[in-house]
Amino acid sequence: MVKKWKEDGAFLLFISPWIVGFLAFFVGPAIASLIYSFADYNAITAPIWVGFDNYAKLWSDEVYLQSLRNTLYFVFIGVPVTVGFQIVLSLLLNIEVPGIRYFRTLYYLPYLVPPVATIVIWMILFGSGDGVVNLILLWFGGAQIDWMGSEGLIKPVIITIGMWMSGGSVLVFLAGLKGIPKALYEAARIDGSGPFRTFFNITLPMLTPSILFTVVMQVIYYFQMFTEAMLLSKGGPDYASQTYMMNTYQVAFRDLNFGYAMAQSWVLFFIILVITVALMKSSNRWVYYEGDEKGGGNS
Repeated sequence: MVKKWKEDGAFLLFISPWIVGFLAFFVGPAIASLIYSFADYNAITAPIWVGFDNYAKLWSDEVYLQSLRNTLYFVFIGVPVTVGFQIVLSLLLNIEVPGIRYFRTLYYLPYLVPPVATIVIWMILFGSGDGVVNLILLWFGGAQIDWMGSEGLIKPVIITIGMWMSGGSVLVFLAGLKGIPKALYEAARIDGSGPFRTFFNITLPMLTPSILFTVVMQVIYYFQMFTEAMLLSKGGPDYASQTYMMNTYQVAFRDLNFGYAMAQSWVLFFIILVITVALMKSSNRWVYYEGDEKGGGNS
């Protein structure tokens, strides 16, 4: 008994720095932000309790609602497009041809580039005047396009950044493809199954655990996206690319309305929580785990 207490005490002693850090830098600030979300607080004067006024104000704030709509666009349009691109790219990189390892390394490198550097690259590519894409269009007799100044084009341009930095997720899908038993493909080939039928009956179902993980991570990424919209277009034109996190940042550090910004942060937390829980609950119907007798979920 004494030995067990010594072991437990040693364990708690070693992890105590993490516990202190977790309480001081995560739990404490989270509780404080929840309390201040019910107050008019500017970090200079004493907070004034306003109840649910900050939360009620959200639904009459046009800039906030526009930022929410933009972010939902990125989530519900950008996530399927990005994940679909990642699956196609991983399928291509899974083909065993000479030099394929170099191609895999090449496609992973953009994932290692800092986001700010990536934004600079995109400014060079999609610059409204002498951008590389516009120069190519002019070369082929086309007209210049104002990529950054168009409300309808700025969001797709930002989504392409996520597609460009797909190296990490592509590795996840490659690992999933490598884990599919070759015997399944051999059996399908013997049965006369074509490439499309093989993909939808074998490859795609076996990739569903990787798809679930990637979709959840991409949803969180797009909900928290800040750097791309801030540096590429500063939320414009006319708030067309203003993201949720960018609006919250401006409310807090430009307007010094920290109570209102904290209310926005907690709404975002619950939105992400609801969508993530919904994805995990629905996974029982469409995610296939090898060895699962039901052929579906893991419930």
